[in-house]
Amino acid sequence: MRYRLTFAPTADRSFGRLPAWAKRKFDRTFDLLVEDPTGVRSGLDAHQRIGYRNVGTLRIPPFRGDYAIDPPDIVGVVFGARESVYAQLHALLPTDRRHVSRERAARR
Repeated sequence: MRYRLTFAPTADRSFGRLPAWAKRKFDRTFDLLVEDPTGVRSGLDAHQRIGYRNVGTLRIPPFRGDYAIDPPDIVGVVFGARESVYAQLHALLPTDRRHVSRERAARR
């Protein structure tokens, strides 16, 4: 199953603030991510976020991109430096292991 990648407003803003080299690296990994957002493959450093049932994180050191998996969509939530991404994610989506829907991510 191929997923469709969309960005929440918070992801649009935070992605735009990344350096050009980081944006290019994230762009290359998005193609792999839409094929299987939960799998581990060469060129893709992604895993499930602890505390969430359907939120994953994509790593391009020193940056992270957190996304919600809501089939058939992958919704980018926030991008940036590791510390700021985690703080923003916790503020946007409380850690209570609940399912994060596409609509909930888009309201931010």
